Amino acid sequence: MKNGRPIGMFHLGLWTIMLASACVVGSAETIGVDSVLIRLIDQVDVPARAVGSLVQVHASEGKLVEKGDLLAQIDDTEAQLDYKRATFELDIAMRDAENDVAIRSAMKTRVYSQAHFDRLVRADAAQPRSVSQSELEKARLDAEQAEIEIEKARSELQNAKTKKDLMANALAMAERNIEVRRILAPQSGEVVEVLRHVGEWVTPGEKIFRIVSIKRLRAEGFVQASRVTEALKGLPVQVMPHDEDKTAQSYSGTIVFVSREIDPVNGQVRIWAEVDNHDGRLQPGHRARMSIITD
Repeated sequence: MKNGRPIGMFHLGLWTIMLASACVVGSAETIGVDSVLIRLIDQVDVPARAVGSLVQVHASEGKLVEKGDLLAQIDDTEAQLDYKRATFELDIAMRDAENDVAIRSAMKTRVYSQAHFDRLVRADAAQPRSVSQSELEKARLDAEQAEIEIEKARSELQNAKTKKDLMANALAMAERNIEVRRILAPQSGEVVEVLRHVGEWVTPGEKIFRIVSIKRLRAEGFVQASRVTEALKGLPVQVMPHDEDKTAQSYSGTIVFVSREIDPVNGQVRIWAEVDNHDGRLQPGHRARMSIITD
């Protein structure tokens, strides 16, 4: 007996309390992944987009660059000349497209020709046979021809406007040919490879630079298929490198990929999380452990 209760009942009550406490702790369950590999997410091979020789190389290995920074310049002498020619041709085409002198001249000719024909018709009506039939026919033909000249002038003006659009397109193409000879950084990061140097010949698609960023990384590992549910994707995680001590900072992330394939040998599923590497201390190739917070 203890405090008026049997000892057996005391132990039974204590076990009940301990079991209840375990359920509460279990409600904040985490899934541990002991073997996690840290990989790159943001890495890009920067190619040449035009053929030519490199006249400038601004990037070197280890240099930090921002998206849009100029990494290298391919010789664009011919492209610049094409651009100037396209500029002049567009200027001429724009003036032609705005020039309606031919239309106004044809309209004045039509007015004169029609008036002349009308005078002959009135004269012939007032005094028959005072105007020969051939003269009337020629006056009528001149009036009709003046009308045709107006249509022709309008058509030529429309063609000039279309030519202006073609010249504008040619100018845009010339600008494009200049732009593709500028090798720009497609993302922010660190230049880790420079494969060509000033004076070397490059071709479209040829790799010139490699840029990586470690501001965000991929923590990749495996979990038992029995622990995988539809809700696993999007859960928060904490990642701790194996070579760090227990007081070191962990890294927060989110599960973004859960494979639908189960390894038939060990019954595991591949997953990976995107991790915020704000301090840059986590490195690709690190081994780590990861806790998936399921609550």
